[in-house]
Amino acid sequence: MIQPLHPEHHPRLQASAPTAQPSQARAAAHQEIDARIDLRNAYFHKLNHQAPILPQRPGTVILDLEDGVCPCDKAPRRKAIQHVLTKPLPQGVRVLVRCHGMDDVGGMLLDMDAVCQSTLSGFILPMASRPDEVYSFDQLLSEKEAELKLAKGHFAIHLLVELPEAYLDLEDMVRASPRVASVMFGKEDFMTRFPKGADKAAELAEARIPLVAAALGLPAIASPFCAVKDPKGFERYCTRTRALGYTGAFTVHPSQRAIADEVFSASALDLASAEKLIKGSSGAQLVRMNGCMVGPPMRKRAQALIDEAQESGKASGSSGGIGTVKATVPSSTGRFPRYGIDTSSAQIGSILESPHTYTLDEGWRAKWFAHFPTSDAVLTSAPAAEALGFDERPLPFSLLLNLCLCLSVEPFSQTCRYHLGLRDARQIAPVRMGDTVRARIRVEALRNTSAGDAAVIVTTHILVNQHGEAVFALTKDSYYAAIPGLEGRKALERNGADHATFDAALASEANAGAGQRLDNGAFLPPSLPVEAGEVILHPAVRPIGWSENLELTTLVRNTHPIHFDAQRHGREGIVVCGGFVQALVQGLASPEFRQVIEERLIHSFHCGTVMPEDRIGALSRVLSVRDLGDGTEEVVVSTLGLINVDVEQELVGTPIPDALFGPDPIKPAALRALCTAHCPELENRIALRAVRVLRRTAS
Repeated sequence: MIQPLHPEHHPRLQASAPTAQPSQARAAAHQEIDARIDLRNAYFHKLNHQAPILPQRPGTVILDLEDGVCPCDKAPRRKAIQHVLTKPLPQGVRVLVRCHGMDDVGGMLLDMDAVCQSTLSGFILPMASRPDEVYSFDQLLSEKEAELKLAKGHFAIHLLVELPEAYLDLEDMVRASPRVASVMFGKEDFMTRFPKGADKAAELAEARIPLVAAALGLPAIASPFCAVKDPKGFERYCTRTRALGYTGAFTVHPSQRAIADEVFSASALDLASAEKLIKGSSGAQLVRMNGCMVGPPMRKRAQALIDEAQESGKASGSSGGIGTVKATVPSSTGRFPRYGIDTSSAQIGSILESPHTYTLDEGWRAKWFAHFPTSDAVLTSAPAAEALGFDERPLPFSLLLNLCLCLSVEPFSQTCRYHLGLRDARQIAPVRMGDTVRARIRVEALRNTSAGDAAVIVTTHILVNQHGEAVFALTKDSYYAAIPGLEGRKALERNGADHATFDAALASEANAGAGQRLDNGAFLPPSLPVEAGEVILHPAVRPIGWSENLELTTLVRNTHPIHFDAQRHGREGIVVCGGFVQALVQGLASPEFRQVIEERLIHSFHCGTVMPEDRIGALSRVLSVRDLGDGTEEVVVSTLGLINVDVEQELVGTPIPDALFGPDPIKPAALRALCTAHCPELENRIALRAVRVLRRTAS
């Protein structure tokens, strides 16, 4: 516990005890401070007392006199530091000393008397908790500078934050002296005040330091990573702390220094991107580049990145900084493959072939059920499937739908802006284990929007088995960039065997392969009764996680890059594939509509973006129930997929407008307006609306 300062016990502090909090302008004060010291890998170096030598590697070296040194070694350590500081330092090396803090003023004064030399760049002040301590330390340094005939401000202060009470006055502590050149975090000492397992407290403290430092124009230095035999772990730690806003990290082993330099430095790609942004946006206040709006704040940030790289190159003695002339070497320009429909040449009637073919096995079914639950016995029980007339368990409808969509990405939708919705999705022939399927696409309509800024393409997608038979079909509406010169483009003649396959698929009715219902004694759980007009709040809510989303994109082999390419879109820009959202929503609704034998998707549209880790829920309205007379019934149901809604806590007892569930398509904007006016609990929280026809056992 830090004790209050008592100037009467330390005469050198009596004249410097502050009477008020100073508030100097930092910009002017920093002109005399070595604020450009390279702190990307501030390295704690243990001096050999018998032969004290500094590392030759350019950068900042910390020589410790505080709690990293045994009390019996304090005196020899001071002499060793004094020895290296009285000689010229290796080129590019700067030295800081971590001295005793204001909790041990006597030790601090001994430290200063021993190590204050012109070659010393500054001190790391530990265990400070109040502005007056920083101010008093500043006054002591001023006395030393006058005594050594050094310019005022020669010694910088690097504030090491290790105590919870320091956070009460952190901004004032930084402002207490114009010498403060960085703010550093000491996590291990900080955590001694908290019970074991209080990691969140450290996270909060760790996150605040770079905010305060940035507000005051200072670098922030992250706490040491002590697992020196885990270089990958240290790299991840540096990456995480850089994302928080830290500009460097303490290093405690030579092997960590290069890693810290690499992570906390701008890469060649970062610099090239910054230069490209500045050049490409210099002609206007606001410019669209690579699909993003670029304005003055982005240009300032890019210029700051370049300036920082230039400064760090000088500080480290690098000869390869920005602006150096590079030797000419042989090079080639890579060819970047482009996928998706070529809208400049596509015509109504164009048929696109997927290059992917896949043989389905039990692994597909098991993996699908691991992600998308079902309560329909026909899918999970072989005896139940046999009792309902199937020769084997059918594959899930949602799996076939996603295969039909995802296997079409490479030849068709990789250039798509948005997936608008689906219509008339149905299984038209049995798909058995061991069957091999591929996707085919036919363009049914091409039109530019009335505003002329986009185009809508309507396509038919079919899955074809190894015999050339269509087994699944759907119609898809997609949103593309506007197509110049589309008006007057002729449609292709629709004849030949290829078109006959599509025409037959479009004309066929749903047929999942069910036959005469048999009685083999199989246990078939009863269907739950449903009534036309009722709204069902499905209890289950679950996310599609980050790793799960990536795994699913791999399972179906081919999806749009926005579903997995975090390098291009950023982790925060990744969205969950619409087909996966639909499959999960249908799975969440499954318990209340079992036992479904076959289904058909009349239409669905997506009206909200789902990100990995968003929680998905569902609610449905039964539009109609019709007895088919063979022990089964037809249920038409409209289901809403919900984003981050606790169905039980937020919707039980809440009036839900019937118009949200109408059988006809509705524009997303109209759906949102309806929620805003009549059901704010669902405003901007509906992911999709799907209308399905279910054939199920009668309740």
